[in-house]
Amino acid sequence: MFSTLNEFQARLFVADKALDLGRGGISRLSALTGMSGTTITKAVEQLEGNRKLVAPPEGRVRHAGGGRKKVEEVDPAKRASLTQILEETTAGDAMSLLRWTSKSTRVIAEELTRREQPIS
Repeated sequence: MFSTLNEFQARLFVADKALDLGRGGISRLSALTGMSGTTITKAVEQLEGNRKLVAPPEGRVRHAGGGRKKVEEVDPAKRASLTQILEETTAGDAMSLLRWTSKSTRVIAEELTRREQPIS
């Protein structure tokens, strides 16, 4: 049954079972399900809280707007710097979209860091 639940439902289900088990229930279910203990703890707090549980909008597992922003959104100048670094050693047909470079990702990251635009 657990595999048929979405992320939101599974989190609440495991939290409910952890409450049923009492002391040590969170760590036991974390080991059993592979779900993070922190995730289960937060879900337990949601269940024990007085607030209404709000499921994500239909067709989604998470609320919109969550997650890490794209690098281009955070620092638009980084794309231009990356393009400039790659153009120095880019090879391939100018008419084709397929290009390649002899620089490794480590070297590219170091160059961007030197330009005060750190990336990993």
